[in-house]
Amino acid sequence: MQAGKDMVYMTHRNLRLISLALALLLGLASAGCALQSPVPVEDGAGTTATLATISAANPAMSGASYAVNLTDMAGNTIQLDSAVSSIVVLDPGDCELLYALGAGSLVVGRTAECDYPNEVNAIPFVTVDGKADPDLVILRAPQVVVLSAEQAQDAELISALGTAGILPVVTNATDINNLYSTITLLGALTNHVTEANALVSSIITSLAELQRKISAHEDTVYLELSPLSSGLTTVGGNTFASSLIAWMGFHNEFEDQAGTLSITQDQVIGRNPDYILTTKQDAPEAATPESTTAPEESTAPEESTAPEEPATGTPSPDSTTAPTPKTGVDEILLRADWQGIDAVSNKRVYYIDARLLLRAGPRVVDAANMLYSLLYEGKQP
Repeated sequence: MQAGKDMVYMTHRNLRLISLALALLLGLASAGCALQSPVPVEDGAGTTATLATISAANPAMSGASYAVNLTDMAGNTIQLDSAVSSIVVLDPGDCELLYALGAGSLVVGRTAECDYPNEVNAIPFVTVDGKADPDLVILRAPQVVVLSAEQAQDAELISALGTAGILPVVTNATDINNLYSTITLLGALTNHVTEANALVSSIITSLAELQRKISAHEDTVYLELSPLSSGLTTVGGNTFASSLIAWMGFHNEFEDQAGTLSITQDQVIGRNPDYILTTKQDAPEAATPESTTAPEESTAPEESTAPEEPATGTPSPDSTTAPTPKTGVDEILLRADWQGIDAVSNKRVYYIDARLLLRAGPRVVDAANMLYSLLYEGKQP
């Protein structure tokens, strides 16, 4: 099909033109800056799987005998005789991107983590206990399953998809450049190439505006994904969150390690981060009994022969209302053993929405702006 060949060629050409035009437009803003540029790596760069490298890596594209003919970010050839009409998406960032591209109507299954935008909440889950279930995925009868490189390590799932004739499409957005690649890949997969180019262009322009205000720092940022009471976890290098922190001019405290990490408080104390970002919010105070009782239901107190106890500010031992445990900023600031950490003593502890920081999706500009407010202005949005 000549149309499929032309689509790939035009996507390649359009991305080159957008990249080069924006590179010229933003040249003054990026000149002399040691931070990563928001402009994509030039076509042909080995670390960026745009359609430029997709077409070069896939000689079969020249045959133009498929409606969909491309290579995903794991090097898998994706060839379909008809346009994609049904997708199961497992990664929440990819889910957000599909909807941002206007391809949300193609989604027929999702994981529980895929919770944005609101429209996706009407789509059935394909997970059991937080893990993609092969039977549920196959039950949705998708043409393709879009999943992250980490999710693609699930051998049972990949085997089941192969047996069912369902193609996995692997993304791997570990930094901003690879986010652009993911957008381009999903645009080509769903035949939303124009929308993909527009989204990449919009992100580049917005990030370039923000980059004029940021600079390189030696300060470190510790990202806390779970509270001390549950066992501390954070992210190391080679993750999207770590790359965003680096793009903002700071260092991820655990960038010397890879992936999601289980750590101890002694490690955090020993490293002495300058900033702490937590993805947990302090729970709101529990409502008092008086606030939940309607006035018309109140009755006169019954007479009692027991001596009246003096009123105190301390709940009685048999009280069933326990104080709400704190798990966010306030809890971190109150940790006795953490008072010597610079971030705590300087009160540089902030909350950030995990869905913004951890997901490589269309809201990356929102994540960057929030990081700017926290790290540069010291303000909690």
